[in-house]
Amino acid sequence: MEINNVNELTQTNNSTFYTETQTENGISVRIKLANVIKFWESKGYRKLKMPKGGYELVKIKQNSIISRAFPDELMQEVKHQLLNIDRKNHVWETFIEQDFISKKSTSAFDTIRQIRLNICDANTAYLFFKNGVLKVTKDSKELLSYQNYNGYVFEEQIIEHDYSFEYEDIPVPSCFDRFLFNVSGNETSRYNYLATSLGYLIHGYKDSTLTKAVILVDEVLDFSGEANGGTGKSLIGKAVSKVTSVLEKDGKGLVHKGNRFFYQDLSLSHRVLYLDDVNVEFNFEDFYSVVTGDLTVEEKYKASYTIPFTLSPKLFITSNYMVKGSGGNSDNRRRVEIEIAPYYDSDFTPQDEFGQRFFDDWDLKEWSLFYRDMIGYCQNYLNEGILYSNPINLKENKLKLETDISFVEFADANILLDESNQVVKNKTTLIETFRSEYPVESRNISTIRFKKWLDTWAVCRGLNTYHYKSNSQALVRFFRA
Repeated sequence: MEINNVNELTQTNNSTFYTETQTENGISVRIKLANVIKFWESKGYRKLKMPKGGYELVKIKQNSIISRAFPDELMQEVKHQLLNIDRKNHVWETFIEQDFISKKSTSAFDTIRQIRLNICDANTAYLFFKNGVLKVTKDSKELLSYQNYNGYVFEEQIIEHDYSFEYEDIPVPSCFDRFLFNVSGNETSRYNYLATSLGYLIHGYKDSTLTKAVILVDEVLDFSGEANGGTGKSLIGKAVSKVTSVLEKDGKGLVHKGNRFFYQDLSLSHRVLYLDDVNVEFNFEDFYSVVTGDLTVEEKYKASYTIPFTLSPKLFITSNYMVKGSGGNSDNRRRVEIEIAPYYDSDFTPQDEFGQRFFDDWDLKEWSLFYRDMIGYCQNYLNEGILYSNPINLKENKLKLETDISFVEFADANILLDESNQVVKNKTTLIETFRSEYPVESRNISTIRFKKWLDTWAVCRGLNTYHYKSNSQALVRFFRA
């Protein structure tokens, strides 16, 4: 065929980014960077503006799933298109001879600026499963496709299970639900407290009027310094991580104070910060900022940035010890403190009772029941809030933590009210008697500290104190109002 005008034989593949022109010397391939960028954008690649400044390369899947992307993925997209779909080996050879993947090309991508990463509100929770987004309200559950989800979700937030309605109406509790009732001392009020607290954790909404950390401690504590454990707290933490995106940190060797980079592995995808099995030196006061406000993150060799309160994680703590803090109302209002009953221990585990390892040995039915019940806890929370129950040993254990177990024994034995519901004690005599009866335990106790301990003990016992001097004696009156 005679060629009069080479343009007459130009072929353009509109679905891609290149043109082929038949010439006297063969086929000429032309690739325009602008068209390559359009091709990548058609595959979902975008720039995501980050709170820490700058942009991150991402890929949007199914209209709402954000996957972090890397430059080599761009190359693989082109390679797949040319070799597997278009069957154009010669175009691929031309492409790789040129430098199309550069900072200039990726900076030209469309930018996602106003991104809705958390569309949960006070009455609605969204949980992300492989087969869709579960929209949860007070009285309904609806599975939405990711194409119809009116927000964005990071790929790592998606639960590696499908949600099934098959066992929705079967009146059989999951193994986990039965386990939860056991560690609640088989008491309904305690079970509801624990269950609705889990519902609070897995609800992605951050309410500025409800800024609390969920703290699990053992009902029975050993104040000798030995940590018993094995009651099931960590299993509850693992259950939360199966429902929402969790950053877990081992609490045994946790060093927060003075560690500027403590939060550097936290990302916008995390909805819960889980500190598992914190040690006796752990101080809750160091984490107040996580509970109540925006969270500042510092990374090594990078500028610090702030995760806004609405996207920052809720705090979840487990401990074999009482978790100490600053004390007082400021500290108490930041806590949801739940005592775990000693139903299980190292000699009798959930595996012994149920004949299977939780999560590892479950079949499809058990997983379905588990998710049904966990989402039920969330619905109960949406309906009722956190259903608090009366503490068992919490006040007593806090008293022993804030003072000393030997002091509590001493005060209970030596400070007894008379028939008029009061008693006056000489503070000098009291502390000398305490030092005499407990010489080892009292060796570092100052008079100022002893006075604070008296006040702390009195509050725990429902008493008031009045400190005064009379005839050069330092006295304290204990009385019940």
